[in-house]
Amino acid sequence: MEQKLADFPKLVSLTITNQCNLRCKMCGQWSEEGYMLKKKPADSYSGNVVPFDRLLKVVDEAHEHRASLIIRGGEPLLFLRLMDLLAYIKSKRIPVSVETNGVLLNKYAESIVKLRIDHLTISVDGPEEIHDHVRGVRGTFAGLRESLRELEKYENVYGYKINRGITCTLSKYNYRGLGAMADVARSLGFNGICIVPCYFIPERQGLAYEKLMREEFSCGAYSWRGFHHEGSGVDVDLFLAQLKEFKSKLGELRSYPYMAFTDDEYREWYSRSDTTVHQAGCNNIRGVLDVQPDGNVNFCVDFPDYAIGNVAESTLHQIWHSDRARRFRELRTKMEMPVCYRCGAKYMG
Repeated sequence: MEQKLADFPKLVSLTITNQCNLRCKMCGQWSEEGYMLKKKPADSYSGNVVPFDRLLKVVDEAHEHRASLIIRGGEPLLFLRLMDLLAYIKSKRIPVSVETNGVLLNKYAESIVKLRIDHLTISVDGPEEIHDHVRGVRGTFAGLRESLRELEKYENVYGYKINRGITCTLSKYNYRGLGAMADVARSLGFNGICIVPCYFIPERQGLAYEKLMREEFSCGAYSWRGFHHEGSGVDVDLFLAQLKEFKSKLGELRSYPYMAFTDDEYREWYSRSDTTVHQAGCNNIRGVLDVQPDGNVNFCVDFPDYAIGNVAESTLHQIWHSDRARRFRELRTKMEMPVCYRCGAKYMG
């Protein structure tokens, strides 16, 4: 029996900017193959920005329907009115998490603590040498460490501790450092860590996805190219050895099971690209909406090719129940699309 659709998503993701100050090697947006770096004029990533007052209306809707918010990018700390947005969100008492690379936190540390932001998710790729290599900018790890010290200083001043955790994306560039990640987390003052396997999409699957989106939705589909790799590049036996070491060192740290894979599931994820791992269904289509910087709304936070509406023209509630949303849900419920097999977004919600 098909699950009844909730009246409103329980989580709203605000991708407030696609700009970023780093060039991470595994990033679908800004790596050497990233879809933002290589975007074409004909692509759907228009560069238009939704008016700020309309963004506040989205926050009002989230408040009305008791949804939580995630602020993401790009790098959200590059969004010039981020503090105004966060202040408005907190005035509504909405739970909010900010995803950031942490480099600019020192600039905004006092404001973020004073606003009593609920959670920070900070990307860390490994020990210092590995992290800087993946991030593409030397000194990134040292800058992050200094930013966290600044954050802690203001936490002590205002008597408020922000809950924060690490997300570590495990790709061919950094998986050899996984065994050290528990110690890295402790050294930076984190109490939780989430490890996620990288996305990778071979050309054959990417072109099949383009064909599907064109035929089903008359829609271009370019985002997969940011995750184009013919294989994961991960030696699975070495990865599993690192995973075992990582788990043995966790101690008091919480390992958040966002993608709660067994060893065999990790082996399948990294060894192949066209099989279902852990689950076929997508949680997003029944629990999440993502708003892009131009106001376009989608279910696929990492593959935002098909817009089911725009917040400059419709409310989120209208978009959630729209024909375009219904059509996408029907197709995604019936099948995994070619990019879905190695996409982690389907585990959200």
